[in-house]
Amino acid sequence: MAGIELAPGLRLVTRAQWGADARLPRLGHSVARSARTHVFIHHTVMIDRDPTPNIWERDAEIFAMMRSLQRARPDLGLDVPYSFVAFLTAGEGLTIAEGRGEDRSGAHSVGHNSAAIGIAFAGDFHGADIDAAEIAARMPLLSAFLGWLRSSASHPAYGSFAPMARLGSVRPPAATGRAVWAHCDIKATACPGAKLLPHLAAVTFGGEA
Repeated sequence: MAGIELAPGLRLVTRAQWGADARLPRLGHSVARSARTHVFIHHTVMIDRDPTPNIWERDAEIFAMMRSLQRARPDLGLDVPYSFVAFLTAGEGLTIAEGRGEDRSGAHSVGHNSAAIGIAFAGDFHGADIDAAEIAARMPLLSAFLGWLRSSASHPAYGSFAPMARLGSVRPPAATGRAVWAHCDIKATACPGAKLLPHLAAVTFGGEA
């Protein structure tokens, strides 16, 4: 199974591992890790075409979706618009696929594409069926990933990088009860979906609210 295990049940898949088309270069401009202050959550609305549309059972499906995302929004440029894409995998796992990554600006949240890391959950969390327990089970893994970005961001199989020490320092309004932003906080949209949004209150930055 391709990928880098960051914690039990939490896997990072690089662009090389999911087979990014080298003819479509990584877009965005260089962003210093010290400039990253917050996280935006989205959903792709592009589902897994099987009886569990928001659960991804096979790497082939994940990798094909990532390659599709390279071309899905030509208006935003031929590249994945998000920093990372999160896939709910069978067995209550979470696979994080590298999009533009930590060090490039995104095309996901107008006015926030440099300071914010954009993470999109693969699937439709508004209209497609999914058990709430399936989402809740992955929120500790998302928290672990954000904690990794903020405090470590390195792995022998990935490279050695400076941590994003300021990540999480810019929070949405206190009334949201969240440490991470949702796309709907700044735009009239259903994104990241009514079924995902309530669970974001459980997300922390590596165990810290």
